[in-house]
Amino acid sequence: MKRLFLLFALAMPSISVSAQGLSAGIFFGSPMSGVTVSQDVVRISLGIQEKGAAVDGLWNLGEWLARPEYAPLYGYTGMQWVDDPKHKWGPRAGLGVALPMGHGNVELYGEAGTAWYWQEDAAFKFEGSFGLRMFF
Repeated sequence: MKRLFLLFALAMPSISVSAQGLSAGIFFGSPMSGVTVSQDVVRISLGIQEKGAAVDGLWNLGEWLARPEYAPLYGYTGMQWVDDPKHKWGPRAGLGVALPMGHGNVELYGEAGTAWYWQEDAAFKFEGSFGLRMFF
């Protein structure tokens, strides 16, 4: 996992991110840490250390609210599955912030939200993650 992080950190060509839609990266958080791939408004996250998967729709709050000052903020909603004895799957929603690193095509991001698990023990869980993603 450390090698993957180092690979993304060192591979920062200086091209503009604004018109690009495909990104891939790594994330650390709760309930899972792993890799993520997104294309425009759809994101797939796969947990490697803690097994799991999530599919989310993404919305840029700056565009949605017609307020350019909110451009680094985004919302997400989707479904998540984790390999847990009590809380396996359910819908999730939250907010995130993405900060570009320099003038390259890499950004740091952090997000927080809730998941409503429906398996055996129905419960709302507060979850969060942070990571690094590169645009292609």
